[in-house]
Amino acid sequence: QKEQCVDRFAMELEQSRNLSNTIVHIDMDAFYAAVEMRDNPELKDKPIAVGSMSMLSTSNYHARRFGVRAAMPGFIARRLCPQLIIVPPNFDKYRAVSKEVKEILADYDPNFMAMSLDEAYLNITKHLEERQNWPEDKRRYFIKMGSSVENDNPGKEVNKLSEHERSISPLLFEESPSDVPPPGDPFQVNFEEQNNPQILQNSVVFGTSAQEVVKEIRFRIEQKTTLTASAGIAPNTMLAKVCSDKNKPNGQYQILPNRQAVMDFIKDLPIRKVSGIGKVTEKMLKALGIITCTELYQQRALLSLLFSETSWHYFLHISLGLGSTHLTRDGERKSMSVERTFSEINKAEEQYSLCQELCSELAQDLQKERLKKKYLPLLRNC
Repeated sequence: QKEQCVDRFAMELEQSRNLSNTIVHIDMDAFYAAVEMRDNPELKDKPIAVGSMSMLSTSNYHARRFGVRAAMPGFIARRLCPQLIIVPPNFDKYRAVSKEVKEILADYDPNFMAMSLDEAYLNITKHLEERQNWPEDKRRYFIKMGSSVENDNPGKEVNKLSEHERSISPLLFEESPSDVPPPGDPFQVNFEEQNNPQILQNSVVFGTSAQEVVKEIRFRIEQKTTLTASAGIAPNTMLAKVCSDKNKPNGQYQILPNRQAVMDFIKDLPIRKVSGIGKVTEKMLKALGIITCTELYQQRALLSLLFSETSWHYFLHISLGLGSTHLTRDGERKSMSVERTFSEINKAEEQYSLCQELCSELAQDLQKERLKKKYLPLLRNC
């Protein structure tokens, strides 16, 4: 009976499948670290992380080869990579760069949903419809070498850049060549300039497909900031986010908007690749023999018995390749937390004391907002 109930719900979900939207997930590559390397080229070929000895915000790809990751205490990262350079964060600088990126994104979806300084979702469905009628000139970008970081000689041609200038954009990864033109300052020219062979030689025209639109977005981001971005294109946000990680760094991946393409992609996808399934959930599902999204679907009835309704509903959505197509910029606040990063603490008494202090601080914040909590989760990063 339970299995029939779950199958009925799966059928309802299938009937509600929406493949009419083109959702893009933009994710800047090693953002904080990339900004620091851009502003200090001496760091480019060295393993670096942004943060402190207590906690790291991110690391570049050189450091990641040693196992250095975000949310890792700096003192542990140094054990993994003794030559690691830890750069203090400069959020004013990161916000300024993020603003430049978001100004570009707004040209394609004024209602894009920013998830953080370095990550955003766009719905480019309307833009794609309008773009079909655009003339080539409206989709042409000219690379004009100006006051960019990588070029101190405004008169220098794009195809005569030095090796240093070609590599200043912090791709930071030798194995991942860029699929967009070299960095510069893109601009669109007037009618007279369009007939200049010298200028036309240094231009690029993007097409009208979703892939071309996203290439254009990434191209403009790199030209504006000399930083690279990865992207995912899919019918919903869940799939788009997974896709953006597929060819990372400095790449993009698309799932075509048809059911077969979605199910082919989902079939062998490891559950850990899906946002919302962390280490703990992965461990529980693995104990049930569930590693891929196909196995998640095959065990749907069992999951409905073992997990809360919210959880098994989410698992079923994932296993069918379903996700949200509605982007909301502002929403109701659903949680409140306090956190603090510490240096290495070994004594249990000190840990209990700090937990009590954090709980008291959170209780005061809840009182200010006139909120009540039925339970209080405690998260500890080790």
